[in-house]
Amino acid sequence: MIRHPSTLRGRLTLWYTGILTAMFALLALTSVILLDRGLRNNVDDSLNTVGRAIADSVRRPSFFGPDIEDSLQSMFGPELAQRFFQLLDPFGRPDPRVAPPGRSRLPLSAVALRNAEKGEATLETVRLPPGSNKSFRLLTLPAMRNGATRNIVPVAMALENVEYARSSLLFTLLMLAPVALAVSALGGWFLARRALAPVDTMVEAARRIEAENLAKRIPAPTSEDELARLAAVLNDMLERLERSFVAARQFSADAAHELRTPLTILKGEMEVALRSAQAPVEIRKTLVSCLEEVDRLNGLVEDLLLMASMESNALSMPPKPVNLAEVLEDAAPALSELASRAGNYSKVAPAPPVWVEGYDSLLFRLVFNLAENAIKYTPRGGRIEVTLEQQNGSAVLQVKDNGPGIAAEAQERIFDRFYRVDPAREGSGCGLGLALVRSIVQLHKGEIRLSSTLGAGSCFRVTLPLAPAAASA
Repeated sequence: MIRHPSTLRGRLTLWYTGILTAMFALLALTSVILLDRGLRNNVDDSLNTVGRAIADSVRRPSFFGPDIEDSLQSMFGPELAQRFFQLLDPFGRPDPRVAPPGRSRLPLSAVALRNAEKGEATLETVRLPPGSNKSFRLLTLPAMRNGATRNIVPVAMALENVEYARSSLLFTLLMLAPVALAVSALGGWFLARRALAPVDTMVEAARRIEAENLAKRIPAPTSEDELARLAAVLNDMLERLERSFVAARQFSADAAHELRTPLTILKGEMEVALRSAQAPVEIRKTLVSCLEEVDRLNGLVEDLLLMASMESNALSMPPKPVNLAEVLEDAAPALSELASRAGNYSKVAPAPPVWVEGYDSLLFRLVFNLAENAIKYTPRGGRIEVTLEQQNGSAVLQVKDNGPGIAAEAQERIFDRFYRVDPAREGSGCGLGLALVRSIVQLHKGEIRLSSTLGAGSCFRVTLPLAPAAASA
């Protein structure tokens, strides 16, 4: 099975080499055919010249004599040595007046004999002696006198030189073809690579552009070709996307900010109403439930504002070295309390100091949200474990549980905003916890991965780069 190249550069080189091979083969075939035809035409012309000269000489009675061989040699020179000739009578038999010593009898076909009787010449390719591998070109020419055929002059010339020249050319072409095609393929690869170099630059630039950083643009080639137009179109698209993302983020931030004040007022009024001793029991229960919803909405607003601040790089303080081990120690008591309420067991494994560059409050939120999510979705009697270690110059934080696991189709969307695996489940949250975790990880230039098996639990693995001082230690 032939596998086609997976890259455009490889396909262009393959097509270029294939077309060049076909053109080279066509050129070689044409050259061989034209050379063979030209050499054969030269042989035919030479035979025709010698044959007609002999036929004209035969018409003179003085031609026949004991020195006829010497006369022909003096007439045609060395060229006659490369040709074989005979003189035949009109019936195709050797002329009794001429018997050249050492000459093999040349064949006379029935077609040539009939043509000679009509005064026409005949050109044939024969093998001499019959059955051998040596090819000869044979011209059978009638010697006319007074409108009648007096003699038949067969003249033959070996095609050995023609075949040798043709074979030499074919051999040379076959020897040079692989070298020429290899050089052409390398040249095609180089040209394709050079022509597509701007595409590689555009691909690398596009890989660095993310939804959180749409301000970057694809470098456009200086030429006014198709690639420059493609870069311009892509940059226009990125600009439109950036405007849409900025508008969406601004809307979230504005909406969250506008909700802050009325929610704070509602919470205050409900707390005042709850402190009133005259409120009936039913109303107090309703107020308590409403107060819980207001607290949940307040948390949602704070999360939205925090995400908007991180995505727009509008945090009030610069990052600083943070010891992740201390962050885990700070989160351990709250996680243990949450797990105890849910009937689960939470363990934060002790870890040596691991320093990263970032924000301690956000890293606390990252650890707390991951562990809280595991506690929330793990049935009673489950186990949640939080570990921290240093691997290959990175801080690796893992939150494992032995809960029901997450389906494969849900794993692809688990970090999306407002997505919940089980929306009907009581207390399942608003769907911002893991989205906020991903934003915190991206802010700290790390990555987060989820591995989960249905019925066997889940594991969230966060990898963060170490602080420069810790990494160089």
